[in-house]
Amino acid sequence: MVKKKKAVRQSKRQKARRRKAYIARFIILVLAIAAVAGVVFLAVKLFGTLKDRLPELPAGEEQTEEAEDTSSSYIIAINKDGSLTETSVEDFDTKEYDAEELKKMVNDTISDYNGSGEEKISLRSLDIKDGIARAVIYYASDKDYAAYNEKTFVIGDVSDLDITGVTLADDNNTVLTKDAMPKVKGSYVLLNDDTTVVVPKEVQYVSRNVKKTGKKTAEVKKAGIDSVIIFK
Repeated sequence: MVKKKKAVRQSKRQKARRRKAYIARFIILVLAIAAVAGVVFLAVKLFGTLKDRLPELPAGEEQTEEAEDTSSSYIIAINKDGSLTETSVEDFDTKEYDAEELKKMVNDTISDYNGSGEEKISLRSLDIKDGIARAVIYYASDKDYAAYNEKTFVIGDVSDLDITGVTLADDNNTVLTKDAMPKVKGSYVLLNDDTTVVVPKEVQYVSRNVKKTGKKTAEVKKAGIDSVIIFK
């Protein structure tokens, strides 16, 4: 199994924040089913060009290459400085739920996480148009993403990766062995959620439940299973 750090016990305040975050995500993700006549239109908007979905990053940060051939409504871009930009696109019923209340709820959970310290997480945008909610959230590090969302998400150097129990292969379906690991140079990302990941450099190896969809993009297919992407 891939090694992971021990989770830190959550405080009561963190648990309350978590519940709020779940409510906000629940509203964005699962409520409201689009009319049949609008499904095709929404799908085109949702699965079209990632260029229209990824946000412009502040000065000093570089946005990674656009994802290609992705069908995921969650996209996590790993920026060259180690920060993350998450884009989520979901159906949203504006007749039943108030957009401003949703924005306030998301901002409140983020503010609660940041506390009085530096801004480790920020809501870059949350737009609702034509029944589609598009949210862009910036995370200062992989640790902040993992803590806020309570998910496994670790970025590190390949030299620190233990691949025991995990099968990784390249584009030619050549399996990466333990003996070959010392020769591999680059970084890795370990996660356990369904999403499309955009990395700063070319993807070299992916685990069996991950599909490489572009030079710098890969899509995780099975949530709850440790997934690994190695990139240059």
